[in-house]
Amino acid sequence: MQAKSTYMAFSLLLTCCLALSLASCQTSSWHLAARKKGGTVDLCLSNGNECPPASGVSPSSISVYRWDNMHDNELVWDAEPKNPITAGKISGVVTYGVAPKDWINKLTPPGLICGKAYLVNPGAHYFALKCDGTVVVFDDPHLEEFFRGNAPAEPNKIKSKDPETRRAH
Repeated sequence: MQAKSTYMAFSLLLTCCLALSLASCQTSSWHLAARKKGGTVDLCLSNGNECPPASGVSPSSISVYRWDNMHDNELVWDAEPKNPITAGKISGVVTYGVAPKDWINKLTPPGLICGKAYLVNPGAHYFALKCDGTVVVFDDPHLEEFFRGNAPAEPNKIKSKDPETRRAH
């Protein structure tokens, strides 16, 4: 019984640390747009009003956490530039699980699962592949809404060169 209690306390501590870390990211100016592409999703990262940005973006890394419900999550993809010191800009469009040119996958992800939420950093926005095949993008206040089966209303939109792309600010 004590092992279960210790596990619960440790899980709560990790969840709180993640929440605090994500809260500090909320002031960032990163935006996310997503579009289904075959069996995966193209992600568009931007820190402007257009996706993809004309000048590209320079994230220090890209990480994605899969949320199975409101409390359970795990890191499923992690990528970074091969050489962070000389890393240049990327276009901003990244296929989930495929490291951009001159980047490496530190963790190669499993395939996407419908009905799960995926938290993308930088930016701390979620995307989800719904079981009807559509992709939605939403922010943290809409996570609970997503797991209750309600499609989150799309928050502030950014301009996309592709009308089928979903966006979140």
